[in-house]
Amino acid sequence: MFRFLTVLSLIWLMMMPAQAETNPKDVVKSVSDVVLAKILANKAELDKGPEFLLNLVEEHMLPIIDQERMSQLALGKHWESISSEQKSAFTEGFKRLLIKTYAGAFKAYTGRDVTYGDVRFNKSQDKAIVSSDIHVAGGAPVNLQYRLYQKTETQWLVYDATIAGLGLVRTYRAQFSDQIAKDGVDGMIAQLKSVEL
Repeated sequence: MFRFLTVLSLIWLMMMPAQAETNPKDVVKSVSDVVLAKILANKAELDKGPEFLLNLVEEHMLPIIDQERMSQLALGKHWESISSEQKSAFTEGFKRLLIKTYAGAFKAYTGRDVTYGDVRFNKSQDKAIVSSDIHVAGGAPVNLQYRLYQKTETQWLVYDATIAGLGLVRTYRAQFSDQIAKDGVDGMIAQLKSVEL
């Protein structure tokens, strides 16, 4: 049901918080340095099974992502028409899907360089796009753009990311919309709850 392009899921590899940063590029780079180092230093743990990756994602990634905002964006027009209980259940199920998606993406990381471009801000300076390139063996770099907004003076949160114009939120929104048309909101939520970690 919720198939997703592996390369698109790589966009979140660097989105784990290490410390509070006031510049969105610093947020991305600092968390990238910490988490990717943990992946490389714990290959034995990775080989034992998914538990290490799942815990790594939940501990380091989720706090930097605005899960409620992402859930609302991913559900699109359906968000306003569902009950608060359904919103809560959807957000929790979507979190499970994100954890699984991100954990799967970690397996693809092999220690190649990651380079960053300049940050692009909107006019009010409260939203930003951080561009990066993941260098892969035997191929052209994969360009990733992280979309963040400034929640407080010292906190930037991720709400979406894109690769080659294809957004994570937009991709999931299309999948959820198709599932709702087929099974209804409750059926779609039940599918999310059944995602195995």
